[in-house]
Amino acid sequence: MNTSVIIATSVISLLLISVAISWLLAKRRTQQQYAGLAALKQLKNLVVSLQKHRGLSCAILNGDQQQSTALNAQQKQIVSAHLSLSEDSFVSRQARWDSFNQHWPRLQQNWPSNNLENNIAQHSLMIKNLLFLSQDLASFYCLSSLSKQHKNIDFLWFELLETAESIGQVRALGSGLAAAKQSSSVERIRLAFLHNKIAQIDSQSLNHFAHSFIPNDPAYQPLLEQLLDTIEVELINKPQPTISVNEYFQQASKVLEGLYQLFDAGIAHLEAQRHAKH
Repeated sequence: MNTSVIIATSVISLLLISVAISWLLAKRRTQQQYAGLAALKQLKNLVVSLQKHRGLSCAILNGDQQQSTALNAQQKQIVSAHLSLSEDSFVSRQARWDSFNQHWPRLQQNWPSNNLENNIAQHSLMIKNLLFLSQDLASFYCLSSLSKQHKNIDFLWFELLETAESIGQVRALGSGLAAAKQSSSVERIRLAFLHNKIAQIDSQSLNHFAHSFIPNDPAYQPLLEQLLDTIEVELINKPQPTISVNEYFQQASKVLEGLYQLFDAGIAHLEAQRHAKH
């Protein structure tokens, strides 16, 4: 074999090895991204369980002891989501996760001795920390790049989840005011702040993803606007609200569940792309 043939063979071999390495690295990156997607789903489930725990524990603090069984069920959901997330190598290394690991056991044990305001504040602080963690996770795994069709897919794990949490807070706070049939100026200012925050959601993106992922039930914008009107008219402008707790809670819950339905549909869309490739 002459020198030219040896050189040509070596170059071709190096090219083939380079292509193989690039393919393996790309495949590994894709696998990591979908593992990150699974962790994001678990993180959202943890946030949802904590939001329900916040509402149920507030109801019990208000004297509704019938919610104890449901509260225990949510605590089991939190344990399950916690175990799953602890297996994610990125999440387990984060200071925000350490903070949750320290905060949750204290809150789980001490919430019965909290007052209502502090109970809402402690849950909300913990949820806010987890929402930041979800954004860190999405950035680390480059989840935005999973969608070629939707350039602003990160709307789902940034703005949508933050808006859902604001709705969770107005649901908890507003239900308490409706039950008490009175509110302080400080509480109405707090509601007004959350109202403005919710109203700032990118309605164009909301409707775009609703029509894309849930074409048979895309009417999120009207439901959201109705809820904002209710909060303004019945709670912010009335020091003695007359709306029933059940009516308000159901209206807020319908919007909140709708936003999470949209989030789940968006994640399912990304997962379906993976199966389509294989």
